[in-house]
Amino acid sequence: MLLAGALAGSTMAVTGTASAASGGAAVAVVPAGPGRELSTASFTQMTVDDAGRRVWIAGDRVHPDGSRRGEVIGMLYGGAGPAVASADMAAPLSGVAVDPTGSKVYAGQSDHIANYSHENGSLHPLDPIPAPADDCGRELVHTGGRLFFTSRAPASPEGCDDPVGIGSVGVAATADGDGAGEVMYSYTRVHLEGGPGGLLVTAPERWSPTDDPDLGIYRVTDGTDGNVLEFLGERRFAEGGTGPGMDFRDADFSADGSVLAVADGVRGTVLLGGQDARFLDNPYAPLPEGVAPTAVTFSPDGKWFAQGGAGSGDAADLTVAFADPSVERQPLRIAFDDEDAGRRVVPRGMEFSGDGEQLFVVTSNQEGTKFWLHTIQTREALAPSSFVDVAHGPAIAGKPIRVTGRLDLDGLAPTETPQVTVQRMAGPDVTDLPPVPVAEDGTFVLEDILPDRAGDVFYVLGYAGDEVHYRAEHWLHVSTAEASGTVTRGRR
Repeated sequence: MLLAGALAGSTMAVTGTASAASGGAAVAVVPAGPGRELSTASFTQMTVDDAGRRVWIAGDRVHPDGSRRGEVIGMLYGGAGPAVASADMAAPLSGVAVDPTGSKVYAGQSDHIANYSHENGSLHPLDPIPAPADDCGRELVHTGGRLFFTSRAPASPEGCDDPVGIGSVGVAATADGDGAGEVMYSYTRVHLEGGPGGLLVTAPERWSPTDDPDLGIYRVTDGTDGNVLEFLGERRFAEGGTGPGMDFRDADFSADGSVLAVADGVRGTVLLGGQDARFLDNPYAPLPEGVAPTAVTFSPDGKWFAQGGAGSGDAADLTVAFADPSVERQPLRIAFDDEDAGRRVVPRGMEFSGDGEQLFVVTSNQEGTKFWLHTIQTREALAPSSFVDVAHGPAIAGKPIRVTGRLDLDGLAPTETPQVTVQRMAGPDVTDLPPVPVAEDGTFVLEDILPDRAGDVFYVLGYAGDEVHYRAEHWLHVSTAEASGTVTRGRR
C-alpha cells in the first residue's frame, strides 16, 4: 500500500501548469502543495529512520523571548508512536544521525555529540559522546556500523571560512569496544555522506573560487589493521588545475553504491564512480537553467533519482526521475514558489523513504528563516494508465455478457504482460473473476455469465501498475434485463 497523507498537509497535489525548460521545450511543472511548517529557525541536516518510520531534522528554535535553543525533531510517516518526537538541547545544534535499528539518535553539540535512545517516539538521554570542539556546524553520518562526525573550531576572528583553521573527521567508540578517534584532518569545513556497504564520502568546502578541494571515497573496515577507513578513490573537479574547483552542495550514493551523485554549485549534478571516484557520463535531465543545485538523492530501492535546487518563479526546483536512465520518460518537475511551501530546496534537504514510495523535501523561504517539510509521493512520477473505450454487449439476466475495452499505458512499454483484474458486484454478492489478459495493442475482452436476477451489476476493472506505470481502476455499470418470454410474477 502507498502511504498517502501520513504527514498532515504535506502531500503534493497534482494540478499542472507548464513552464519552458532550457532549450525551449515545454514540460509540465507541478506547483507544490503546502508543506508542514517546522518549528526550527535553522536547518543543518536531515536523515530518514526506516526502522522507526521517522524523518529526523536538526536545527535551532527561536523562542518568543528571543532565546535560542537546539531542537531535534522526528516526524512520523508510518509505524507506531506519537506523531512528533523531539528533544531540547543547547544551541547551536548541528547535524543528526540515527543507527540502522532506529533505537539511537545522535545530534551535534559544540562540545560533544548528544546521544538518545529512541522507542516509539520517546527520546531518553544517554551518556554524551566525546568530540573535539566545534563552532562551525557538525555533520553526522552512521555508516558501516560506526558513527562519524566533523569538528572545526575557528582559529582566528575571520571565523569558520578562515583556511588557517584545522578541522577533523572523527569516529565514535562502539559498544563492542572499538575505539574513538580522529581519522583525518582538513583545513576547511568537511561534509559527510554515507552509503551502502559502509561507504563514506568526505567533501571539503572550497575556501575561495580558485581552491580545488579533494573529494574522497572510503569504505568502513573492521579496523583490525588499525585503520577504520579503506581508501577507494579521490576526485578534484578542476580540469588539470584550471577552472573552478568543486563547489559542494550535497552528495548521495545509488542503491548499489556504484554511482555517487554530487550537487555542485558550478556544474550542477556530477556523477562519479561510487568505488573509484572516476567521472561518469550524466544521462539525467538537468535542473532548468537558472536553478542553482542544492540537493541530490537516490532512493534505497534503486528506482528513483531526485535533484533539488533554488530557483525563482515557476521554474522547477525539484525533479524526480527513474534512476534507470534507459526508462525514457520526462521527470516529474515541481516548483516551490509559495509562502506556505517555501521558495527553494535547502542544501542537503532531501531523502527518500527506504521503500522509495515517498521523497521528503525540506524547503525554506528566500531568507532562510522559515522551513517546511514536504512529502512527495513518488507514484506521481509514474506514467499514467487508464481504461478507455469500455463497453458491453446485450445484458440479459442469466446469459453470457461480453465486455471490451483498452488499457492505455501512456506510450511506455510495460515491464511485463499486463492483466486486468475483475470483480463482479451484484447486490451484496462480490465475486472475484479470473484476470483478463491484455493484447499487445492494449485491448482486452471479458466474458462472463450474468446473475439470474435482473438488476444492477457492477464490474470493477483494475490494473495494478508496474515499474513505470501507475495503477488504474474503472467501474462499469451494467443494467440487466429479464430474458424475453420470462413470466413476471404476479401477472396473469
